[in-house]
Amino acid sequence: MVAPVGNPRGYKEVVYVVGGVEVRERLSALAVKRARGAGRLLLLAGFSLCEVYGGCGDFRRGAEAVERGVRGELGLPGDVDVAVLPNALGARLRFADGKTEGYFASAYREALRRLKAWAPSSVVVDTSHGINYMSPMALEGARLAAAVVAASGRRAVDLVVVNSEPLVGDAERLHVMELHRERITPSSAVQLIARPFLIDENKGYFLKYAERCGGDKPFRWGRALFNGVYLYLAARRGEAAECRESLEAEFEVLVREGGGVYTYEKYPRPQHAYLHALAEAVSEIFPEERAELSANELEDLARAFAPSEAVEAIVRNELDKLRRLCAGLAAPGGRARLAELFDGVRARCAADRRNLYAHGGFEKNVTYMRCQGGEPYLSYGDCLDEVERHL
Repeated sequence: MVAPVGNPRGYKEVVYVVGGVEVRERLSALAVKRARGAGRLLLLAGFSLCEVYGGCGDFRRGAEAVERGVRGELGLPGDVDVAVLPNALGARLRFADGKTEGYFASAYREALRRLKAWAPSSVVVDTSHGINYMSPMALEGARLAAAVVAASGRRAVDLVVVNSEPLVGDAERLHVMELHRERITPSSAVQLIARPFLIDENKGYFLKYAERCGGDKPFRWGRALFNGVYLYLAARRGEAAECRESLEAEFEVLVREGGGVYTYEKYPRPQHAYLHALAEAVSEIFPEERAELSANELEDLARAFAPSEAVEAIVRNELDKLRRLCAGLAAPGGRARLAELFDGVRARCAADRRNLYAHGGFEKNVTYMRCQGGEPYLSYGDCLDEVERHL
């Protein structure tokens, strides 16, 4: 479970009704956890609670004080984690650029850390508590994290959103309602993770934050992932892994005090979260850098990650053609470009972009094949940069 939390000192103990089960708690997420038998819970607290539980001048020490305060106030058991995120509150705590977006990126990173360790089959997000903007940002951060977990683990993760009735007057019983449910499969996870990188107009939004990721290279990774060009991703896996590692430092938060006002001078932006999700997914889908993949490996990737039936059908149909080509070769063995094998011509290393996508990445002028035991093994060889140019 994942849930934002506001100021627990103002929370009244009531009976929460969760699917017919009644649980007396001060926090709806704790009631839902007990009623559903959820294994773990992550509470996302705002750093603004530093004014309640400790000093605000240093983010690390202030966050530790907030975590202790929330944990003690609610009497949290050991299977509940508390993460403290940068958030804005009035004029006293603010972001340097006047936005509140640091909460979303931090929510994504904290949720991903836990979900990778917990490996849940479903993630329940309780949006009942917290400052108004915290609920949608926590939900979107958890959804992005769940997508990365689904893609990395090649398994579906159910996302369930719940919310309790508001506490009005002297109410003693509040119903918790299920607002939304969706199943994030590895293929739908690819859609969610790659989507920001499919449109060139988004480059201006990302380039400032992607310097250590090769500038616009994440856009090439995103398009390759979305269009099933797995040979390219396997060969560039190292770059994606380096990007992921470089982004870890961007999730650090630093706060500066001046005249009684606390300003976050360093904090992660949404761009960091989206870039990290893409680099993490590519790094996990391709656990090692490979210049060559077999047809069976490529077919498995298409089955698991193709974001549409059309992409899967294209990749698998092309691989079937290549298997037939291998079976018909009189003297299989050496590596050659598909143009030579199909047409008997020594083509230049020059791809046609339309054909690159239309043939599932196996454009005949840039794709090499060798046959071993009747199985095609494919690579781009010295044409890898040419492929990248067209993504």
